[in-house]
Amino acid sequence: MQKISVFLREDQLAALKALSARTGARRSALVRQGVDLLLRGAAREASDWREATEAAAGLWRDRQDLDETAKALRRSVRARFAGLWPT
Repeated sequence: MQKISVFLREDQLAALKALSARTGARRSALVRQGVDLLLRGAAREASDWREATEAAAGLWRDRQDLDETAKALRRSVRARFAGLWPT
């Protein structure tokens, strides 16, 4: 294990001390648990994003009406921003 120094606000330190007293766990163990929770949450967010992207891939693959919808959308954008496209 590596030793690090961490600055806590007064309210954080008081809550950590109270939790340590209530549970009997050392403050250092509680801090490590908090870091583990943070890291698991970050990993889950990253995997949730990847899973959602993979699930969306090919979502409209069987739609037959998208060509006309896409053309209409492009016409609308070009009309609104006519100065951006050369004629």
